[in-house]
Amino acid sequence: MKQSKKERTRKEIIQAAKDIVQDKGYEFVTVRHLAEVTGYSYTNLYYYFKDLNTLLWVLRLDMIEDMIAELTSITFTGDDPVKEILDVFCCYTDYFFKHPNAFRFFYFYAFVQPEGDESFQSLEERFSGMWQTSFSGLVQSGIIRANDIEVIAKTIIYALQGMIMLSFSSNGTAKQDDINKELAKLINFLFKKNKDNL
Repeated sequence: MKQSKKERTRKEIIQAAKDIVQDKGYEFVTVRHLAEVTGYSYTNLYYYFKDLNTLLWVLRLDMIEDMIAELTSITFTGDDPVKEILDVFCCYTDYFFKHPNAFRFFYFYAFVQPEGDESFQSLEERFSGMWQTSFSGLVQSGIIRANDIEVIAKTIIYALQGMIMLSFSSNGTAKQDDINKELAKLINFLFKKNKDNL
């Protein structure tokens, strides 16, 4: 289906904003800076987005789509479900080490959901489905129970986000390999413990 000029222009603006976030940080995404980068007048940008908050909200959803695409590129063979889940979370870490400004954008910018926008809910459901798929090998192997997936996934994600945040802090010394090693310890501990308790 052919995109309208308005849709193409919105994508151009979002791509320009994404480039700014990844290169310099979300603090540099201003209407005036976007106007300079895209060549559109800053007043014209308001034709495509109600305000800067709406643009940043749409940008966030677009960047989450990028992350989902990267995370779903992992192939599951079923040979070693613990290693596969470790690979998924290492991919998550790798994504943010490749895009540290994206991490800061996701977790430090105070997003305000535009009224009537249900897009984020749809993404949340896709993420939930993705975790169900990622953990299915562990369930089939009897290592965890299906109704424990959400709490286990959140435990790992929150621990991982904390490690990444500490690494990116001004006093952070943990490197990507250090985080992946800690992640491996956590995952092996959780799944060995769960397997022993089943």
